[in-house]
Amino acid sequence: MPDQTIIEKIKKLLALTTSSNENESTIAAEKASLLLAQHNLSLADLGNTQDTEITETVIDKTTRFVTWKMILLSGIADANFCQALRSNYNGNVYLLGSATNLIVCQHLYNYLSKAIERRAKYRKGSGRAYLNAFRVGCATRLSERLLAQKHELETSGIAGTSDTPATPAIVVRSMFEKNKLSIDDYLENRGVTVRSRSNSQISSEKGYHAGIKVGDQISLNKPMPAGQNIKRLQPKEDELEF
Repeated sequence: MPDQTIIEKIKKLLALTTSSNENESTIAAEKASLLLAQHNLSLADLGNTQDTEITETVIDKTTRFVTWKMILLSGIADANFCQALRSNYNGNVYLLGSATNLIVCQHLYNYLSKAIERRAKYRKGSGRAYLNAFRVGCATRLSERLLAQKHELETSGIAGTSDTPATPAIVVRSMFEKNKLSIDDYLENRGVTVRSRSNSQISSEKGYHAGIKVGDQISLNKPMPAGQNIKRLQPKEDELEF
């Protein structure tokens, strides 16, 4: 069963990410991510299996593969102890993870996908190719920022507070690795075969780069340092389809 207390705390923090105050939004998003990481660590320390059992939920259904949605969802899932998959058979888009992590990922996906669509509406009249590329660029940048935060946790650990001790980076990395193994076991036990698909071509360079820029402006986390060599996200074999 999901931990409703932690879910409500995280939902309240994520709600603040819609604030017009950029500093307040950034701080709220960072606190939400750290709270979820600390929650997973505490469950591991206590040996609590009630909220660590891997399960799945359908969060979307598409008649075709929608690149920007899967890039966004994969980034959210990877940064928050889950995995995203899409079935070629019925078009269902799944999240795999523990109950609490699934709820948090779904909440974040709903917020960010709507944020992308709102900004795409402002650009109506730019053409279909431009808008599609804009959404891909925006989703790519948001995913990069989410994964940058995960990388920061894995390399620097979690700073302590007056209520909680600091968590070394090696412990955080171990937590992510164990969670991934649990999801891999879940898929194997159910006979799920994960297949890759070829990377989609960008339909408009102008739209894509405009989306990258806007993806840096949507309140979520601190942007990656300017000038850093960034590898753009593309659909991955173990994240997108089965």
